Amino acid sequence: MTGNRLALVSDDPRLAAAIQAHLKKALGQTVFHCGLDSIHQHLGRDSEGLLLLAAAAPAESERICRLVQEIYLQKLPPIIMIVEDEGLTSSDLGAVDPYVARRLRWPDDAAELTNLIRERLGRVRDFVGPLDDSVQGVISRRLLRQTPSLLPLVERLALASAHDVTVLLTGETGTGKTFLARLMHECSPRRSHPFLTVPCGAQPANLVESAFFGHVKGAFTGADRSKVGKFEAAGHGSILLDEIDTLGLEQQAGLLRVIETGEYEPVGSNETKTCNARIIVASNWDLEEAVGRGRFRQDLYYRLNVMSFHLPPLRERVQDIAPLVRGMAARFNTKFRKDLFDVGPRAMDALESYVWPGNIRQLENFMQQAVLVSSGPELLFEHLPQQVREYRPASTTTTTTAQHDSLSHNREQLERNVIQRALANNGYSRARAASALGISRVTLYKKMKKYGLMRAPLRGGSA
Repeated sequence: MTGNRLALVSDDPRLAAAIQAHLKKALGQTVFHCGLDSIHQHLGRDSEGLLLLAAAAPAESERICRLVQEIYLQKLPPIIMIVEDEGLTSSDLGAVDPYVARRLRWPDDAAELTNLIRERLGRVRDFVGPLDDSVQGVISRRLLRQTPSLLPLVERLALASAHDVTVLLTGETGTGKTFLARLMHECSPRRSHPFLTVPCGAQPANLVESAFFGHVKGAFTGADRSKVGKFEAAGHGSILLDEIDTLGLEQQAGLLRVIETGEYEPVGSNETKTCNARIIVASNWDLEEAVGRGRFRQDLYYRLNVMSFHLPPLRERVQDIAPLVRGMAARFNTKFRKDLFDVGPRAMDALESYVWPGNIRQLENFMQQAVLVSSGPELLFEHLPQQVREYRPASTTTTTTAQHDSLSHNREQLERNVIQRALANNGYSRARAASALGISRVTLYKKMKKYGLMRAPLRGGSA
């Protein structure tokens, strides 16, 4: 839905006005509204959205549902059907049942409607209302759909996107460093130019310089023709040097020269060329520690660490799992031609409780398997890979198996997840999170300390 992930469709002005007034009071935002005749102008391919259908007659309900199915095909967003208590009967609604995810009565189910919207879309104020086309607005929307834990860094990410400074991204493999680098490129003045990724760890040591800078014919055995290097191929775009910690000290020296002067020579050539690309580097390891061990040049580290962002592992970013899961489910739903509407609560709880040693990359692999074997409108616990279904979180103290599987342990796991979600949904404000949970700030502080939630979900620094 263009600019709105929440839309109300109705040709009944009275009913639409009542629903809008309720959601305005409950959510603090005016929900976008359109009629049946104008729906074509507002629908897009946003499978993450939510459509509220409040129709005046059964024929209109069937018409709009068939229209949405036609436009979205396999990317149908969840539809909530809203009817008045004294309005349409159950027999009237038989035609729309195959298309709707939930049917609610108005005004009896007004509170449930609000809860469904909050659960599906998180912080609604970030989705509805006028579309913010600023760099910060674009970055916020992209992060909100995939990694809401990164939202506190929006301002710094916008700053890094707008200026040609070298950026260092650190974090375990699969935490989303390439996604963040591409996002900065696409929000930068260089967006119309190429974005290239160079996996440094996949390059043989004797061919790294050739991959970076290119070579001329006859430069070494097997060089039967000249080759353009990545720095030249990137042109005025951006280049991501992934796993830079795998480079040897000799290759690091060549890279230092490019960053300091912008100059390099292709292997076997005396012609000096200039690099016009913006450089972003990523590392799976702590480069400062590598400097201390003599495995990474200190001068290069200082040059790279102009602006840095650290991505914690997915197990420390539980609030990111739900949006990632729903986005992956929608993508694989289209790929495998399934009929999924949503992810079941038990399946989501299991995914949020898993430790994810392989981070987002492992989550994507597991979601692909789950969607492939799924059937019906909902991804269920039974569809998940065996590792997730049989996983039991490690206890923080020495316990027996019976204690580990006890009601008390499971209750604590659930409580931890609820607190983590509340913090994420309230911008990590303890006061607002405590209010949302119905507990005091002192109680929240004690529980955060108990469950190891005192540390900030992300950190980013600059040298």
